[in-house]
Amino acid sequence: MDKVRTWRTALRDAANLSGWTFLDGHEANFINKIVEEISAQVSKRSYLNVARRSRLWFHEDVYRVLTENTGSNKVKGIRVELLREDEICLSAKCFKKMKNLQLFININARFSGEVDYLPNQLRFLDWPGFPLQSFPSDFNPQKLVELNIPYSRIKRLGQGFKNLQNLKSLSFGSCPKLVPFSNKVEYTEVPTPTSNSKISRYGKAISSERESDDEHRQGNLAFPRLGGLDVRGCNIWDCGFLMTLGCASTLRVMDLSANNFVTLPACISKFINLEELKLIDCKRLQQVPKLPPNMKKLHVSGCVSLERISKLSNILNRQESQMLEWMDLTNCWRLCDNLVHEAEKKGLLVNDHHLFSLFLSSQKSAFEVVFPGSHEIPKWFSSQMDFKGNGLFEFYIDVLPNFKWENTGLALCVAAEENVPWEFQIWINEEQVKSNVDRIGHNYKYHRYREPDSAWVWLFYIPFNLIDLRPFGYKRPLPPFQCRVIIYQWVYSGVVPFKGCGVHLVMPPNEGLCMKLSHAQNLTDYFLIPTNDSKLQKF
Repeated sequence: MDKVRTWRTALRDAANLSGWTFLDGHEANFINKIVEEISAQVSKRSYLNVARRSRLWFHEDVYRVLTENTGSNKVKGIRVELLREDEICLSAKCFKKMKNLQLFININARFSGEVDYLPNQLRFLDWPGFPLQSFPSDFNPQKLVELNIPYSRIKRLGQGFKNLQNLKSLSFGSCPKLVPFSNKVEYTEVPTPTSNSKISRYGKAISSERESDDEHRQGNLAFPRLGGLDVRGCNIWDCGFLMTLGCASTLRVMDLSANNFVTLPACISKFINLEELKLIDCKRLQQVPKLPPNMKKLHVSGCVSLERISKLSNILNRQESQMLEWMDLTNCWRLCDNLVHEAEKKGLLVNDHHLFSLFLSSQKSAFEVVFPGSHEIPKWFSSQMDFKGNGLFEFYIDVLPNFKWENTGLALCVAAEENVPWEFQIWINEEQVKSNVDRIGHNYKYHRYREPDSAWVWLFYIPFNLIDLRPFGYKRPLPPFQCRVIIYQWVYSGVVPFKGCGVHLVMPPNEGLCMKLSHAQNLTDYFLIPTNDSKLQKF
């Protein structure tokens, strides 16, 4: 039964491969059905002939089927997980007898050899390190829902991929020779930082380098139900292919990271349901144009040549007020320099206010921004403390009788040399109303691939009118009341402690004092412990 549990875990993970969000649940139902069938099979399993079984998961059976061509039309699912890392030399006709195969998952095997046939009934193909340079010419997988073949040798897709009506998730991550996405460009000079370059005003360098590519773009594709696209590291120089995919109304997550384009096409705004765009380590990228209306998350960490993000410039110019929910600007020094210069020209940076403060004009929505940092909390933060190692930091805020819920909020700030997880909680009258404790995995994964020189300052803004009012029967507490903010870092062996944290009260201008910080303290004998009544426990 241990193997059944392993199957169940792998298949359910596969239903949400790479974090894509699907438009419906059909493929999840399909995979759950497979899990149920496998469980039923194993509970009454006898030593049946491999050719009579519909699900293959024992490594001995899988190895024999793929190398000796002993499959049958009864096989619908194969999962490859070897006891030790090994190479499987595929038989050219190993899939020929498995015309009803719908699911293939490779966990840890390496493959060699050529395959001249793949079943057209495939709905889920998860094969990192896919060994073929092209799919078989007669492969026409019209029922395919997910295709995940990162780190593969694939160069061409074939005519069968021109119009896949059911495809919802497509991942070609780190497939730099894939012709439909790579294309030939001339040598161009594009600025990128080096250690010998001039240091910019914001603290980082400016320079240039050259690269070229010899591949030519080939043909158009059409995936009208595509929800997730991953083409990171595919040697893309021009993103014009995006509008040929036919998924402008369905795509929700797009990963174009680690590619070579200088700018995104204006058509990016036509992906009306796009929620998350990843451009991490696009070192030649200089400009991000107008973004789609439903965009929530933008990742541009490591985009060292980036000079302008249209949305941020519009916010500075008061042409927009709605911030994205999440932005990672780590190592985007040139962009931050330009924003500072733009703000100074308009007289927006006064009284030693930092660039951070300009984005707090978006007071109606919660947002998080990670800036390239100097290990310091901005001086204008009304309360801040240095970390001394491990411990819990509490900030007590008195909310006064003239307080109004609209256009008021809290800005939290954490500065660190390296990526480390951190937690916060917000309490009103000893009731927890906001927390990121259940989102630490979410926060951490955005930062764990930092370059060594990647100090950051994290700004998190929470409007008071968006806090959880369930503890108060969905009614706003009447002022005056006390608000308590807790910031905590789990410190263990090998983790670099934060440099500091801070809390700032965001209030409408010229409205008078409606909140004030009463005191702050560092408590080393408290820990955040989840409990049924959401209370803070002391040891």
